[in-house]
Amino acid sequence: MRKCIKRIGLAIGFLTLLAALLFSYAYFVEPNRLVITEAKLDVPNFSSKLNGFKIVAISDIHAGSNGVTEQRLRELVTRANELSPDLIVLLGDYVSEKHFDPEAFRRREGSDRTELRMPLALIADNLAGFKAKYGVYAIIGNHDWWYNQNSVRTEFERIGIKFLENEVEPVKIGDETIYLWGIEDYWKNRRVPVENSYALIAEKKNIIAITHNPDSLLKAPAGISILLAGHSHGGQVNFPIYGPHPFVNDIRFMKGEAVVDGKHVFVTTGVGCTGPQIRFRVPPEIAVVTLNAAR
Repeated sequence: MRKCIKRIGLAIGFLTLLAALLFSYAYFVEPNRLVITEAKLDVPNFSSKLNGFKIVAISDIHAGSNGVTEQRLRELVTRANELSPDLIVLLGDYVSEKHFDPEAFRRREGSDRTELRMPLALIADNLAGFKAKYGVYAIIGNHDWWYNQNSVRTEFERIGIKFLENEVEPVKIGDETIYLWGIEDYWKNRRVPVENSYALIAEKKNIIAITHNPDSLLKAPAGISILLAGHSHGGQVNFPIYGPHPFVNDIRFMKGEAVVDGKHVFVTTGVGCTGPQIRFRVPPEIAVVTLNAAR
């Protein structure tokens, strides 16, 4: 009996120690990592003349969250530029709130609804300097419009980053044109507006859509070549065997490429944290997406 009790005690002690070690890793180690994830995708409605077009995608920075210091922001700029991309896209959620205040979200749009872990101007200052051959573009994420969408856009455009909100930017490359289509965050109105943006593109090819929430793919038109998104954080925790838990979006859109109804999406797992300030088996990443025409 005593041996049995001792074994149970040892087992409990071992499991407690293991849990403490795993939590310590998830809090102190993994959020401070930064990996480069590369994907080469064959996409529809895309000209073969544009084969090899390289996009750096960064999402869910959540400045001020665990591991996302001013130094990390500057590192994102340096590492992205070293990749010599054709295009850099920032896919929303640049801010991180100190706490959730339900009353704050009832304030009128245009006011600062939440208190941030890192001041917005400081975030922008440390993200200055992104360089890509055909430009640097961004869209708004749900945490950004919860805070103050207008302020976020103003500060980022101050440092030379152009925002697209239900707008299309033609990018001329030789005798081809890429149409960069910025779609509003899906949680705003649960829709993908096409009437004043996508509908105006005469020839539906070479359309790269960027948005925050990958669930937009389900309502996006079939003519796009690829949708680039974030939002999922890859679940932030990727449990062995079970995998990540889809706490905010469709399980198909957790990370990497997915194809639904012939439409392609690539989801980057992002940089920062929300909720529990941990990451486990989902390290912060910069995604490099190279596009080629589908054979």
